[in-house]
Amino acid sequence: MSLTLAVPGQKTLVLDGVLCDMNGTLTTDGKLTPEVGRSLAELSQLIKINVMTADTFGTAAEIFAPLPVELVRMPPNIPGATAKLDFLKKLGPSTHIAIGNGYNDHLMLKEAVVGICIVGDEGAHQLSLNAADLIVTSPYAALNLLLQPKRLIASLRN
Repeated sequence: MSLTLAVPGQKTLVLDGVLCDMNGTLTTDGKLTPEVGRSLAELSQLIKINVMTADTFGTAAEIFAPLPVELVRMPPNIPGATAKLDFLKKLGPSTHIAIGNGYNDHLMLKEAVVGICIVGDEGAHQLSLNAADLIVTSPYAALNLLLQPKRLIASLRN
């Protein structure tokens, strides 16, 4: 599974997957909205979705069990930003989009072929804002950039 997007004035993107942060990005206060859950389920039919989390609220397994996403727990002995960057490098940064909002997301946002920062209820760290290619106001908007790829193309075109 992959998505191919021809972005005018840029290179053609061949996307194999998405690496998402959980808390503050896909969830707020450890809870996933139904619309984000539906978007994740729909997007997973097109592209692989990895959700990487320290599971601050202890709800990750329950939240994502019914969804076709891969839940990846951050190793406890590695700083979060480094752990996410290392995992992205294993996936392939040139073929993966990263979605996040916090300090520990800034390295993956910068390294991914497209970094999307969400400024939601928890806000967004300045380093993540500066590292991202695009900034959106909700996880629903971020996921829909891929579900409605003309939106993504319009935002990235040269």
